Amino acid sequence: MDVSRALASALAAVAVAVVGAAAPVSAGTAAAVEGGGGVEAYVDSWREANDVPGAAVAVVDGDEVRTYLSGEDGAGAPVSRTTPFLVGSVAKTFTSALVLGLVDDGRIQLDDPVKQHLPWLDAPRVTVRQLLTHTAGYTAGDGLAVSERFDNEPGALRRAAGDLEHHGTPGEYAYNSADYLVLGALVEEMTGRSFAAVAEESLFGPIGMTATAADADGARALAPGHRHWWAWPRAYDPGFDESGAPYGYVVSTLDDLTTYARAHLAGQVLPRSLEEEAWSIQEVTGRARGYGYGWSVDGGDRRRIHHTGATPGYFTHVALFPDEDRAVVALANAYAEKRAPSLTAAAADIDQIAHGGSATVKAGDPLLTSAPWVLIVLVPLGLALVLVARRAPVSSRLRWVCAAAAGSAAVALALLPSLLGASLDFAITWLPDLAVGVVAGSATLLLLAASWAVRPGALTRRAAVRAR
Repeated sequence: MDVSRALASALAAVAVAVVGAAAPVSAGTAAAVEGGGGVEAYVDSWREANDVPGAAVAVVDGDEVRTYLSGEDGAGAPVSRTTPFLVGSVAKTFTSALVLGLVDDGRIQLDDPVKQHLPWLDAPRVTVRQLLTHTAGYTAGDGLAVSERFDNEPGALRRAAGDLEHHGTPGEYAYNSADYLVLGALVEEMTGRSFAAVAEESLFGPIGMTATAADADGARALAPGHRHWWAWPRAYDPGFDESGAPYGYVVSTLDDLTTYARAHLAGQVLPRSLEEEAWSIQEVTGRARGYGYGWSVDGGDRRRIHHTGATPGYFTHVALFPDEDRAVVALANAYAEKRAPSLTAAAADIDQIAHGGSATVKAGDPLLTSAPWVLIVLVPLGLALVLVARRAPVSSRLRWVCAAAAGSAAVALALLPSLLGASLDFAITWLPDLAVGVVAGSATLLLLAASWAVRPGALTRRAAVRAR
């Protein structure tokens, strides 16, 4: 997730600046594992390097499907091909398929203003095409403001979309969840049925995804996922959020996502008239890379159509190589921004290994990995400096300079999430160890500032005067 990664990076930078030295890096910067050991060895090493309790991978090569299972789910059962996972933003590809189906049926058009169909939506001049390509002018923060509502009552999508604010510029690319929330509400408006029912009747059921669901009832067998607290994964089970189904809260299995990938390769998901357009770069996001209609597109020598997905507790990646009739599906029941580079690299690495090459398990982000440790080191270091401040016989001017520096650092650390457009609740959900470090670090710095502001012995002398 772009915002959580930006927030984590900024907090990490502030933490390192405040402490002045890096702390020990936790396990997770993986040792190199060469591809000669095969996909199974890679998957085991990838899971262990990223502190993921359980992972499931499938490699599709024409009619052949090979699966690789490692570890256990959040309830302690061995991961199987039918273990449920949350798919995160891979759900955007489901929503895209449903919307393009409506376009193919002639019920909507790509350049329709969305207010033509959703008159209650506060989004002037936004079109269906712009929503599909993340150019509708919503920001990542707009989507985050209405995410994780855990609203499973009828009308959840309309309530969430109705609460959206629109802070960006239409026409500019900005990846976010708000666009697909609105598209989910559009699907409900045009069909008169719930998003979950439409997805089941128009997509999951017809292609044989028997264990995939976009509602709370279908997610009852979902075991807890995991978030990272420093170097350790901890179970996390906040519940299911139907209001987030069009962009992230869909439950599926390795078998079902493999079925989904194969159906795409066979041309059974998207309307034939729109498939090439959906899988073409509509908005450039990098060199030979871009975004189509619900899919990331990598051009170059080997075209790759793919999407990653992350929720607090789960990670998913579906990668299609349509020109070669190949696909890779990778699922993990843990997620942390500090592990994102390694988690995201796995699908391409696995494809390379499976077809005769070799690859190395990538490391996580070293700055984000060290940041929670840095912030926790700040607490005993700050308390030690408090003792120094209470005893140091230095000039009043120097004490006030030190107090101002510590106070400024405390305020900067405490306010950084809001300055980046995120709340403390968001940080606690997506970056729990970092959030705890921010709160503890800010409190310690405030205590240090107060200790420098009061001269040594001043409180004792005041107490003695009062006693007389």
